[in-house]
Amino acid sequence: MTHIRHLILPAALLAAGFAGPAAAADPSGQALFAHYCAPCHGDSNGPGTQQLRRSRGADKALLVERTDLAADYIQYIVRHGLKAMPPFVPSDLTDAKLRTLVSFLTSPLPRTAKDQSTLPPP
Repeated sequence: MTHIRHLILPAALLAAGFAGPAAAADPSGQALFAHYCAPCHGDSNGPGTQQLRRSRGADKALLVERTDLAADYIQYIVRHGLKAMPPFVPSDLTDAKLRTLVSFLTSPLPRTAKDQSTLPPP
């Protein structure tokens, strides 16, 4: 009987949607960009930004300033990589986080690459 009582409380908490202190709010698209993308695409000196400047032109260099990127294209490039950019597999960047990131990159301007929040390591 005691064993069953120890199982009921955790099951009830799960059913109520309580996940405990380890559960944090989902990160914003800006926080995801800052964590996953900004090291290469966050400013004009990043290697991704420089590559885009050389291959696409100065007006296409900074991702956060672009308005021409389709959601499907962003998802494809993130999952498959392009040139020196490695692919991000779902175990590194979940589909839900990728959708949030894509939503940020296709949202109206202005956008910024910097985010004040911090993400735990993936």
